[in-house]
Amino acid sequence: MRCRWFRRLLLIPLGIAVAPILLWCLVVVVAPTNWAKKHVIAALETSSGRSVDLRQLRVCFGGGVDLDGLKIGAPGSADDPWLDADKVHLDVGVLQLLFGRLEASSLDVDGVRLRVQRRADGSFELADLVRAEQPERRPESTSSSGGTTSLAIRVQRGEVRLIDEPTQSDVLLTDVQGEGTWEEGRTIAGSMSGNVNKGAFQFSGSLNRYPGSPSFEGQLWADRVVLDDGMSFLRYLVPVLAGATPRVQGDLTMDVYLKGDGESKEDLRKSLVGNGRILIDPIALDGTELLAEVEKAVPLPTKSRVGSLRTDFQVREGRITTNRLALNLAKAPLVITGWTDFDGRLDYRMSLEGLADRVPARARQLLSELELDVESLSSLRLSGTVDDLNVSVLGRGARSGSPVDGLLSPTDKQSLRMLGRELQDKFLRR
Repeated sequence: MRCRWFRRLLLIPLGIAVAPILLWCLVVVVAPTNWAKKHVIAALETSSGRSVDLRQLRVCFGGGVDLDGLKIGAPGSADDPWLDADKVHLDVGVLQLLFGRLEASSLDVDGVRLRVQRRADGSFELADLVRAEQPERRPESTSSSGGTTSLAIRVQRGEVRLIDEPTQSDVLLTDVQGEGTWEEGRTIAGSMSGNVNKGAFQFSGSLNRYPGSPSFEGQLWADRVVLDDGMSFLRYLVPVLAGATPRVQGDLTMDVYLKGDGESKEDLRKSLVGNGRILIDPIALDGTELLAEVEKAVPLPTKSRVGSLRTDFQVREGRITTNRLALNLAKAPLVITGWTDFDGRLDYRMSLEGLADRVPARARQLLSELELDVESLSSLRLSGTVDDLNVSVLGRGARSGSPVDGLLSPTDKQSLRMLGRELQDKFLRR
């Protein structure tokens, strides 16, 4: 009798261990899929404030649930989703599902298409998801509710479309893979990599959703990216690309670091700081507004329109400042210094590096007698906006004629014209 009772007592811990497995199998077999699907949709709509559509939900024998055909769109409509995922796996336990809770500790996404858009008025489509709730609206204690405080996220076969209407930019990232964490609903940190325009990119960063003052920090690296019209945002970083219709061809390599904080556009203007480097090699300037304006003052031979560009820049106090942009064309390096602000206004000086050292002695002597500075004669000013570029010589518009009109006699003008042809042949056609 004692052995029989002892064996029965041993069945108790065995039953406790096996019960969750049997219970989960029961859920998988008999759980009403429509009920679970409606519950998941309701939970996602409540947490995101967005319209959610789900094609199918499957409870997995190995644990968790699979969401097939998940779409999240604008409030009240899923017709134009900003997120469209082929398959999402949530690590949700049996007790959570039975008691109507959806608190996963890991999230795996396969085949996702994500849109990140800034509208023409400067607002972000996902701005409300970036902001954290004010303290009075949050539960008193996250841990007291028993909810998950950390969510591990993994993404593969992703596609991210970046649309920035104010700068007329549209960039598509493909073959995106990455991973990250979401801590206590506030801090999102991670990294991702993939392809963009036949080149490769890597990104790492973090977003802190502090109530009233979110902050971010990120670094982007890209290599051998083919330029196209969708990369109009580069006009703010590289003044050579400025103009209403930039048609620049080339291969881009860049490394950019930025950080800032604040919810409003004004706060970001004040706090945004960073730095970066850009190399475009080769770069073809045919069709650019800059080249068209410069050629009105200094004609360039056709073969000189392909070269290379290298620049370092700083972001601070609402401006992108370039201390030295080197544009190598026709063995005559052009050096550009100046700034572009966040509204698109720009002011740069462009000069032909080392011109004074390469001017023939006869030309230097004549220019000295005319009391003209060789370096100033080689300087251009780029002003206006990234959409409407103005080029002037010695403070005058490039369209207004020769910069020395009114200063020289007809004989001196003729001498300068002859010297100009000599300089052009010497510096540009070699």
